[in-house]
Amino acid sequence: MYSSPARVQNVFGFFTTVTFSIAALVALSSAVFPANPTATIDVREFRVIKGRAHQYYYSKVQEYAFINFDLEADLGSLFNWNTKQVFAYISASYPGSPGSKFSENEAVIWDVILPSHSASKLYLRNERAKYNINDVTGKFAGENVTLSFHWNVQPHVGALKWGSVGLSEAFTLPPVKTKRVKGNNSA
Repeated sequence: MYSSPARVQNVFGFFTTVTFSIAALVALSSAVFPANPTATIDVREFRVIKGRAHQYYYSKVQEYAFINFDLEADLGSLFNWNTKQVFAYISASYPGSPGSKFSENEAVIWDVILPSHSASKLYLRNERAKYNINDVTGKFAGENVTLSFHWNVQPHVGALKWGSVGLSEAFTLPPVKTKRVKGNNSA
């Protein structure tokens, strides 16, 4: 009962209990901080072109949407002493094609990791989406698209927190841009 291994086990058990108790208090105390981030998204430019995926020349030709936007966001209220980092992203939502089994689609077009409170204010002008959008059906022009800003708080201890703020106005993607054929001058 009082051997060295028993004493080591008791000390280790005590410190483990204390560590987990403190971690639980940290997780509970950070839940009381109010989180009220703000964000506004304005769409600047959007276009749809036909193309292939860069890495696959033999893949099928499909439509890709490219979007430029303005973003103003203040995520300072998400940072407290238990916040490790905040993952923020913009997603584009659009309805599925008629007859498709996908009724509602959502694709991430831009993301960023905010490691500290000093990086919590985002002010972007005419930012190009990091990721272009393409649909499973290969056709995308004419869809109504809405952009939304989402965030995910990754704490040091405790559960992840998710949320979204700031929707853009719905906009309709234009028809596919076609390339002009050289030497076709009709004047």
